Parts: sequence; C-alpha cells; structure tokens
Amino acid sequence: MGSGERRIESLGDIEFNDRVSRSVSEYAKQTQRLARDMASELDVGATAAHSAMLKLRFHPRLQHLNVRWRARRVARHLARARDLAQGISAEAVRFNLQYRREFLDIDSRGDTSKAKYTGEVDL
Repeated sequence: MGSGERRIESLGDIEFNDRVSRSVSEYAKQTQRLARDMASELDVGATAAHSAMLKLRFHPRLQHLNVRWRARRVARHLARARDLAQGISAEAVRFNLQYRREFLDIDSRGDTSKAKYTGEVDL
C-alpha cells in the first residue's frame, strides 16, 4: 500500500465524535498535507510528461506535426490538476478557520452561562 493510500485511509479514520474541534483540526491538517503532496507530484508528472513528449519530435511518423504544441496541450491537463490540488489544500485551511470562526469564537465572546452540556459531541 502506498503512502497516498495510507493518508486517505487515515483521513477516513478520523471520526467527528467526542471532541469536534480536535477532529476538525486534524482532518484539515491531513487533507492539506495530502493535497500538497498530490500537487507537487502532479507538477513533477506534468514536467516529465511534457519533456518525454517533446522527445517525440524526431519520430518519423510525427515529422510533419507540431509536437511542441501538442505536448503543451496534453501536459496542460496535469497542470490544471495540480492547480485543483492546490485549491483543495487552501480550502482545507479555510474549512478549519471557518469552523473556528463560527463555533469557537462563541466561547471568547464572554458568554457567562455555565449551563451543563450533555450532548453527544462537544466543542
């Protein structure tokens, strides 16, 4: 099993039960790491694929075709995938920040009610 599969499984193992704050933070952190690693791998893959396709310029069957243009067009899809993975990483950070803004800032507003909470999950 590769490290990517392990990371995805570790994401699935995070349960939003007892302490939601801890789970949200850990989930966001693991998602950000996975997306960042995926983005860097896609970037390397796009560069390597583009270089390999450029070497096809001298192939006799592709002699009259614009290989550079075609290689750039094909590799562009991996570059777009890289950008999407970077977006996933950024959204994972925003997920954690928005949770903190919406739920944890309530405690810092000075709410003095000390009502005992007995629900399934806790902040």
